[in-house]
Amino acid sequence: MNSLTEKIQETIKAEEFKNSKDTNFKELQQLIDEIKTLGIDKKPDYTLPLADTIGRGYYSSLNKFQSDK
Repeated sequence: MNSLTEKIQETIKAEEFKNSKDTNFKELQQLIDEIKTLGIDKKPDYTLPLADTIGRGYYSSLNKFQSDK
């Protein structure tokens, strides 16, 4: 039985083979490659902490307040 990773890799190869003759797909792939070489494809930096860290800080401050009593 194939693992999920192997199935995904097989699917990607099949799709790439199927789209290898499609000119629109080739242009899109070239555009993506150009964007990567220019460094534009970076993930944005967010100033807010992740949601779980907000909750963790809030609950730790509540616990600290309750333990001081």
